[in-house]
Amino acid sequence: MTSDANTQSKINQTASNYVVRLYSGELTAKEEQDILAWCNESERHQSAFDEAIKVWDAASALPMSIGWREKLEGRFYHIRYMAASIVVALFCLTLYLHHSLQGEPSVASPSQHYATAIGEVSNVGLSDGSTITLNTDTAVTVTFSAQARELWLLKGEAFFDIAKAPARPFLIHTGEKTIRVVGTKFNVKLSDSGFDIAVAEGIVAIEEATSRNAANPEVKPEPVLLEAGAMATFNHNNALIAKQNKDVVDKAQSWRSGYLRFDDERLDKIIESFNRYRTKKIVVDEEVSSLRISGVFKLSEGDAILTALEATLPIDVQKSEENITVVKK
Repeated sequence: MTSDANTQSKINQTASNYVVRLYSGELTAKEEQDILAWCNESERHQSAFDEAIKVWDAASALPMSIGWREKLEGRFYHIRYMAASIVVALFCLTLYLHHSLQGEPSVASPSQHYATAIGEVSNVGLSDGSTITLNTDTAVTVTFSAQARELWLLKGEAFFDIAKAPARPFLIHTGEKTIRVVGTKFNVKLSDSGFDIAVAEGIVAIEEATSRNAANPEVKPEPVLLEAGAMATFNHNNALIAKQNKDVVDKAQSWRSGYLRFDDERLDKIIESFNRYRTKKIVVDEEVSSLRISGVFKLSEGDAILTALEATLPIDVQKSEENITVVKK
């Protein structure tokens, strides 16, 4: 066996071990991190893992008539162990045969496009059981294949509740970064400078987009792993600001309940957030833009926020047909 063949054999074996552990039902968060990190070390690792997943699916789909065994008194746990052993054995056999044969190419399903208008929030159910909540003025494109589930976040903000499917990771493309998950809940908001991500449940991996690494595909930067309770900001220079704070994560997705929450934030930033839901924009005069405020505001109440701000801050609200201007009182 040549050196390269020996290396590939070891990679295949590692991938197989990881897949068996993945389907054991006892995978820990640390082991999930290890698998994600190993897959992202090289294209060969990721390819071997994807192939092992497909082989497992093929093996576990083979007919096994063992239901009658469960009727044997006192043998239930033994039979469960036997059933798992049979699947693993079939997996190993199928894997051996698979590496000697060439599989058929998969066919991707047609792309689906979903979008919301300004002020609209919409829930979208996907064919895999995942749910996406699109915030105001948001657009996504979704494509599913046998190997992966992919979504392009074109603009706006969305909350993702991704169904677990280890055989098909869910990839969210944001332009310069790709977010890879298996099954988790998180919020992603695009901005002019990059995007914010807040993880409510599970683990996500943020990777370089393939196009960004096309010049040297063998060199793959380490992904950034974020666990539940983490919030991070990525900009075009790949800077990262992470906060391990569940309260911050809850605030980031408060829009799903019809509210926006602010904690000691600048007036211009608060108005910028509200303008995303408005066709008639609010303009903040520079003289009052740095005033700070905290509060929870209901999105459905429209201009009520202006009344609340006038009562709290030294400002005047001036309305015209074109826009609304906030100036110093």
